[in-house]
Parts: sequence; C-alpha cells; structure tokens
Amino acid sequence: MRPSKTTCVLGAVLLLLAVTWVFFHRQLNQSLSTALLLRSPSPREEVFEQLASGLADPTPLLQRCWATAKVPHRQLVASFLRNQATTNPRWFTSAQPLVLAGTMDPDMSVRELALATLQSRADPNLFQCARAQLQDPDPLVRQLGLDYLRKFDAKEGVPVVIGLVDDPDLGVVAGAEVALMRWTGQDFGVRAHLAIPSGETGHQRDPAHVDTIRHGVELRKEWWQVHGQEFPAPATPLSKAPRPDFTGPSVEDFALPDLDGKPVRLSDFGGKTVLINFWATWCTACLAEIPDLIELRKKFGDRIVILGIALDGLPDEHGHQPGEEGGAHHDEWLSRKALMKKVVRAVKDRGINYPVLMDTEAKVGRRFNGGELPTTIMIDSQGHLRRRFIGERTVQAFETMLAEIGK
Repeated sequence: MRPSKTTCVLGAVLLLLAVTWVFFHRQLNQSLSTALLLRSPSPREEVFEQLASGLADPTPLLQRCWATAKVPHRQLVASFLRNQATTNPRWFTSAQPLVLAGTMDPDMSVRELALATLQSRADPNLFQCARAQLQDPDPLVRQLGLDYLRKFDAKEGVPVVIGLVDDPDLGVVAGAEVALMRWTGQDFGVRAHLAIPSGETGHQRDPAHVDTIRHGVELRKEWWQVHGQEFPAPATPLSKAPRPDFTGPSVEDFALPDLDGKPVRLSDFGGKTVLINFWATWCTACLAEIPDLIELRKKFGDRIVILGIALDGLPDEHGHQPGEEGGAHHDEWLSRKALMKKVVRAVKDRGINYPVLMDTEAKVGRRFNGGELPTTIMIDSQGHLRRRFIGERTVQAFETMLAEIGK
C-alpha cells in the first residue's frame, strides 16, 4: 500500500526539522537563550557568562543587553568587560563605547566597574572620566572620581583637585587635601580619618577634627595663591568628558503589598519623584539610615514619594536562610505573616513616617539588584531611573541629588 500524500508531506517536514536540528541546533539554542536572557528581569550570571564567553565577538550581545537599560543586565555587561579588560581580546575596541557610557551610568556600581576597566587598560580616557565624577551631586561619587585622580601626577591632578577644598562634604574636602599633600609634599595636618563621622546619629564629627580640617584648608588656599601658577589648567576641557544621560531608562511598573496587605503600584505616584529604599530589619546599615529618610520625609512632605521596600525574606547578613540553623529565629521566619509582623514592629519602634511595602520574595528587589543593603534608587517624575547606589547617604546628600533630579 502506497503512503498517502499527507503522510509523505508530514514525513518530509519531519525530515527537514531533523536536518535543521542537526546542523543548526547550536545556533537555535543560542538564539533562544539570548532571547530569554534579554527578557528576564534578573538573569543568572552563569547563563550570561556562558553565552558571552562562547562568542568570538560578544560585542553585539553586550550591546543588546546594555540597550535593555535594566540594572542587572548593565551590571553583567560592566562586570564582564572588567574581567576581560586585562586579557585584551581583539573585540574589546568595539565595546569601548559601552565602557565610556558606563562611567556616567545612573547606577554607581556600573560606574565603579567602568572606571576600574579604564584603569586596568591604562586607557587615556580615565583622567577625563574620573574628573567628570567631581561634578556629581553625590559626595560618594565625587570621592570615587578623586580616588582615581590621585593616581595621576601632580601636574594633572593638582589643578583639578584644588577646587574640592571648598566641597560641601567634609569627607571629600579631607580626601582632596590628603591627595594635595601627597602631590606637593606640603602637610597642613589634615587626615582622612578626621572626617569620619561618629556618634549615635552616624553623621556627627568631633568639632576639634572639623577645626583641624578647616584650618588646613585655609593654609592650603594660602599655598595655592603662591604656587597656583606652577600648575596650569588641564589642556582638555571637561566638556570632552562623557556626560550623564539625564533621561535614564524607564522603570517598569510593579505592585507590592503595604503593611495592611493593600497593593501599592509604582504608577500610583506618576508625576512625582520617587525614592525607593530597599532595606531589611536585620540590616544594621539600613536601620542607621532610617532617621535620615524620616527627616527627608519631614522636609519634603508630599513633594516627593519615599517608599521603603522590606526584603526580610532574603538571607540575613551572614547568608542564613529563613529557618536555617544559625540564622534568624525559626518561629519568626515561618510565614509571610510573621515577616510582616516583624517589619510592622520595626516601623512602629523607629517611627517611620513613609510607606513601607513588603517584598518577601525579592521580586522587585531583584530588578534593581537590591540584595546588598541598603540599596536606594531614585526615579524622576517622568518615570526614568536617575540614581542607584548602595550604602547610607546624609540628608544633605539626598537633598542635593533630589534637587538635580527635580530640575
């Protein structure tokens, strides 16, 4: 019995699919993996590394990941480039624009990786990129730029760093003066440790230390009046350095329950600047920052939105999982309800005056790589990500960054 026409056609199709799989399964697997990677809100690092490392020229993949404008994707790209910088592969030149863009990314972690990449390659753009950080309203970003400028010689560094002795942040002032001391050999008694805050608030400084720094600055200014002509201004204007992209990537909407279980959406606050602080009750640095956020809320009122997103479902600072031996008490981790009670108690005890949302599975936290706490993001009134950084900031630093975003 001869096979029917339908059977022949079906057999031919199956044969074609089999041949296609034999010859093109690697390309198909790679295309599918790439599509999933780009769509994922928080891709796995090992998947990204496997895809990028398997390509003779990973630049197109890196560019596509970067273009998603997602925090985890850009961090993966920046980290990959940092790791590849010392091996100097042939394709690295084509990826150079990504490194330069990274030095002015809204995410400070990406900036750190990009500047480290330039340094490891002895890139001639490093000086200008580090110098550009000094214009940033975040004092820790200015410190970052200063850290790299200190690696240059006095002729390049002194005329740029001298302006930082009038910086509004005392830590930046002390860091600048220490750099100037090393370049010039003129010691006016300023040391970096004198600017380290102390006291219960975490921001108070010993008045005697402050006086020592101020006195040293005055002596430095007198020195500059005499020796300033020995250090001509940089030949390349700052306008040649990369500039930050003030539009920033759009932030996708999300919904999380508040402490009454009511869902709150990011889009509920459209048209306002939103500051999101990822924290946890076991995070010491997070708890230390809360008084500043409370003060910020009092100062700005309804002009901005502050959201605390509690990530108490994450492992604690020792890496212990909920209920794991040696971790937090098992009875406190048994349910989401128990987690919420723990957060409610912390909110009440500390007088938190801004909304707190629960993200026990870190669904939103993973979008912003919020696992290293405290992590703060700032979103402008148009819904664009303008800042992401890790660690505490003072009220003054928050105000300055918010003022920039509000322009």
